[in-house]
Amino acid sequence: MFKHKQTTPPLVEAKTEAEPVAVDKIESTPKNSTADLRELMEKNLKWSQIIYEQNRKINNKLLWSAIAGWLRIFLIVVPIVLAIIYLSPIMKSAFDAYQGLLGGTTNKTGITNINTQSLEQLMNLLPLNAAQREQIKATIK
Repeated sequence: MFKHKQTTPPLVEAKTEAEPVAVDKIESTPKNSTADLRELMEKNLKWSQIIYEQNRKINNKLLWSAIAGWLRIFLIVVPIVLAIIYLSPIMKSAFDAYQGLLGGTTNKTGITNINTQSLEQLMNLLPLNAAQREQIKATIK
């Protein structure tokens, strides 16, 4: 993005005593002329415009990423809320329909009474020995 002058690291030299330099020998740098200042200000203005455009693009991308984030959350939360609202009555009606097929009836307390004859038919279908069948009957009663 920014181009800097090629700089080389200073070479490590053996420590030598520096000779003191007289103040008269130090050259003073000439003051910048108005043309140099004008050129620097124009460069500064160009860089400011470039940075402004980059910031505008970044802000636009951040806005759209925030909108996309909210949209993702919305797409996840809405089906969950709808499932909580509508799925429980549907599951209850489906469970009631299959409860009749299994031969059980539901009391007011919600406890299911299982028909012993249908239970015997189910146990005959399963590969169970006599001890396992008695254990199942004991747990159901």
